[in-house]
Amino acid sequence: MESFAFMAFSTIEGLGIFALMMTIFKINPLPYFWQALFVILLMSLQSYLLRSELSLYYLAPITNIMLFIFFVATVVKEPLVGAAVITLTGYTAFSLLQTMIVSIVFDSIIESQSVQLYGYALQTSSAITIGLVSWFLYRLGIGFTWNFEKVRFKREDLIVSSTIFMVLIFFTIILYRNEIWSNLLFFSITLSFFLYYAVRKEKKDHDQYDG
Repeated sequence: MESFAFMAFSTIEGLGIFALMMTIFKINPLPYFWQALFVILLMSLQSYLLRSELSLYYLAPITNIMLFIFFVATVVKEPLVGAAVITLTGYTAFSLLQTMIVSIVFDSIIESQSVQLYGYALQTSSAITIGLVSWFLYRLGIGFTWNFEKVRFKREDLIVSSTIFMVLIFFTIILYRNEIWSNLLFFSITLSFFLYYAVRKEKKDHDQYDG
């Protein structure tokens, strides 16, 4: 029951973060909803498994940021530099908004985390608030319109695919050494999902070039 609740509220929070990072840069998140939901569900499961291993709890936020960068680069098809900027900007904005919610609703972040129910309430209220903010941003056309194509690397699809493959090897070693087989499985599925989109995009671009 605890694992289900953790995943459910983490997924809600993750969708809020995704919507915010997209709309800040005037990107409609709805066309990518189902792909994002699939990835965020796997991210939530991985976060739970990593947090259950106290020695690896610090990897959860790092892996989530990294996976969001891969998602924006492969599924949304933004350049790698742009994907990093979009993800980090979205996470920063989310952290600021969540801190504001904490200061208004809870006495402190420590108090919100001291009772599990408070933590779930914080995740839900954050997701709802950020969802509304994202909706208003997109409806009113407020946000950045940077052209990240200018910073796209040559053969970036190959760079992204190689990076994903190296990250998979790196985390395989870490998780293998800690014998976290279930997390290794779900992490492999997630990165394979990104590899599929990266390779598909590269093939599509190659076909267009030949045509």
